[in-house]
Amino acid sequence: MMELIAACFSASGVWLTAQRCLIGWPISLLATFLYGWVFFHARLYADTILQGVFSLTILYGWALWARDKARQNALPPQPLALKKAIIETLGFFILSTLWVIALRCWSDDPAPLLDGGLSGASLLAQLWTARRHRISWLLWAGIDVIYTGLFFSRSLSITALLYGGYTLLGLYGYWRWKA
Repeated sequence: MMELIAACFSASGVWLTAQRCLIGWPISLLATFLYGWVFFHARLYADTILQGVFSLTILYGWALWARDKARQNALPPQPLALKKAIIETLGFFILSTLWVIALRCWSDDPAPLLDGGLSGASLLAQLWTARRHRISWLLWAGIDVIYTGLFFSRSLSITALLYGGYTLLGLYGYWRWKA
């Protein structure tokens, strides 16, 4: 039941964010608390920790969007410079690698490579979403395809279906965030 409630809040938050609605951020924040509980019980520890980190990045995104909306009453997508994209991607790749090593050494996570790698990539996508970079939606779509398989393998069917839907929402968000 908790998984279904978390999925509903999470899907609502992503949909509203794709619409560039500020209310998507607090709804997503609630979803992170709910999914933290779900992932902990599924022994997906990197994803459990990721929900806590997402809470912080959601607060960051919410503050940025609220500030920008107050200044200009609009939330247009922002360009992402190639050099910045490469540097940030390398940084999050290093973070993901460290996360995978930690999961292999100190946990009973059944899928440390996927769990750690996807968690690091998700943080990068979240950062880019907070900054309103349109490319974040394509990154999310790719991440969500892989997460769908991971969640099915952990018997989190509702979450797997949700992430399959997120793949479509990622493509929709990319289309919707035309400059």
